[in-house]
Amino acid sequence: MFNCPHCEKPGVSPLRKAIMSPGIQATCKSCSGLSGIRYSSWLIAMIPGSVFMIAALFVASDPVEWTLNIIGIILMIVIPCLFAPLHRE
Repeated sequence: MFNCPHCEKPGVSPLRKAIMSPGIQATCKSCSGLSGIRYSSWLIAMIPGSVFMIAALFVASDPVEWTLNIIGIILMIVIPCLFAPLHRE
């Protein structure tokens, strides 16, 4: 569980934070406060995964293309989940 920016208690599940974006908010299970991710930190966290997925467009080999796309998707889920801070909404 990730700490809520309102009550500083664990209240946001990893799955919920993994699907968060600037337009999707999470509700704390402890205090019912809304929290979200700022657009700038979310956008910066998306860059590594986007680079892998764009690189996959220019690869001729199907297995390499699939590998790059899968790595890109995993990075687009993991990096914001671990490194994008939650903010009060």
